[in-house]
Amino acid sequence: MRLKTYIVGTMTEAIPMIKQDLGADALILNTKKIKTGGFLGFFQKEKLEVTAAIDPVAAPKLQQAEAPKAQPIAKPNRNTDSSTELISELKNIKQFMMQQVKAADLPEAFQLLKERLAAQEVAPDVQTDLLAKLMVKDELNTDPTLENVWRLAREELISIFEQNQPQPVVKNPEVICFIGPTGVGKTTTIAKIAADYMLTKDKKVGLITADTFRIAAVEQLKTYGSILNIPVRVVETSEDLTVAIKDFHDCDIILMDTAGRNYQQTQYIDELTRLLPEGSKVQIHLVLSLTAKYEDMKKIIENFQSIAMDELLLTKKDETSSSGAIVNLIRHYGIPIRHIANGQNVPDDILAFTPELASDFILGEDHHA
Repeated sequence: MRLKTYIVGTMTEAIPMIKQDLGADALILNTKKIKTGGFLGFFQKEKLEVTAAIDPVAAPKLQQAEAPKAQPIAKPNRNTDSSTELISELKNIKQFMMQQVKAADLPEAFQLLKERLAAQEVAPDVQTDLLAKLMVKDELNTDPTLENVWRLAREELISIFEQNQPQPVVKNPEVICFIGPTGVGKTTTIAKIAADYMLTKDKKVGLITADTFRIAAVEQLKTYGSILNIPVRVVETSEDLTVAIKDFHDCDIILMDTAGRNYQQTQYIDELTRLLPEGSKVQIHLVLSLTAKYEDMKKIIENFQSIAMDELLLTKKDETSSSGAIVNLIRHYGIPIRHIANGQNVPDDILAFTPELASDFILGEDHHA
């Protein structure tokens, strides 16, 4: 093991020096702040002491493993597996070191990206994970321009969305039940989805509302039903709901509205659980507003642990400039998101979720805003 220590102003200064002296596969073993210079203990400057190392035995293996033409595919070298594991381990160490580096020590393009993610209220752990993945990319080691950082950040965000979007547990549902707190726009959003089923998918739709808590909500859904020529039923009990579902036997899909309540209080969740009939093919879609605090969203989701949520539906994108909650929810809970509502107009103001769209919301459509 060959060790070397550097006294520098920032980590950004140290990285090219380490690469020149020890090579691209060197490991940073330790960093600490020290005081240097000055006169009689005064006017000292704060510096960063960085200790790096390279294993002369492991380095040739890494170079051999990373060279595309080192070995024919048909006859792999015995050391291929161990070299691959070593490369993976080194990348993990680099990612760990990334977590220790302060924003001020990052290259400028990474600092700007971190500022953008923070402004979008992306959770700190998601920020760190994304930046760490970018720091180990060879392309950014050689050319860390703002354009490259933004482009590769978008690719990583898209990958996060794709990897954490499972298929719903209940497929081809008879009923989609929309639940969520007060003021998120459930009823209007249901009307948008009903119109989409009718106009785009040519499906026959039935509407049910269990929101007898607000008279205005029943009238609002009936108004939408009248405009769209969709039948509407009002239910108060599980038995009422079973009858309504039978009455809508000729419908391709039934959309069900529920009362907006304070779902941080578990008694309302118990009421909702008792309302849903057993044995029917019901999908549960939780509706949340992007204007809400992420911590409040987390509490609501965690209080719904007794109910298997199939999808999330996010509303009020037009009322906030922050979209970080989209990736936070996907990364932390892995519940699929299929739609994002972005206005009050029925049926227009609703978007089909795509990883590309969500990434653009977070990074900006020009990818370097």
